[in-house]
Amino acid sequence: MPDPVLVRPNKKPYSFSKLAEEVKSKEGFVAKPYKDSKGYWTVGYGSLIGDGSDAAYKKSPYYTGKITMGKSGIADKADLSGKSVTEETARAMMMKSITDKASRAIKSDMLGDKFFDLSPDLQDAAISSVYRGGLSGSPKTMENIREGKFTEAAKEFLDNDEYKAAKESGSGVAARMDLLANLLKEEAKKKASFAERVEQRVAE
Repeated sequence: MPDPVLVRPNKKPYSFSKLAEEVKSKEGFVAKPYKDSKGYWTVGYGSLIGDGSDAAYKKSPYYTGKITMGKSGIADKADLSGKSVTEETARAMMMKSITDKASRAIKSDMLGDKFFDLSPDLQDAAISSVYRGGLSGSPKTMENIREGKFTEAAKEFLDNDEYKAAKESGSGVAARMDLLANLLKEEAKKKASFAERVEQRVAE
């Protein structure tokens, strides 16, 4: 079954295929439930179990009546007593989560139709960030993107405690946030370059 796409009239469709592989690579597969860096119960390729709370986990089919955690590392923090998922099931869960969050991301109060005008790499990074809860937690950043203020969006996105903590700890979260910010800056340069070319043509 082909991966889903986001569509808008008169806009180039956005396919999830490349993003799905990127999420798989960066999240990694963990067969049993574990708590992510924010303390939410997760399984497979970073898919939340319900709302990620202890209560949601205990109501899920993964819970076996007790919690036995590992000692170190994300994979080793898996709930060793919980039920596991197959990679096939985990990918299906991941795709559903990406699709749901991406559909939400293009609503008017988030990225809106502006999403379809972004460069492909920035589209992937934006949806990836929404998937992990980064960009969706910064309304001002999304407002700047909708308005085409990419330099301001990049600055706003990194101006938060999560980024500062991630930089101090050296976690991969900071690197992913830097990637999105840098792509936003690149988008600003492309926009400026395009505007200059238009001005030159008008002058001619």
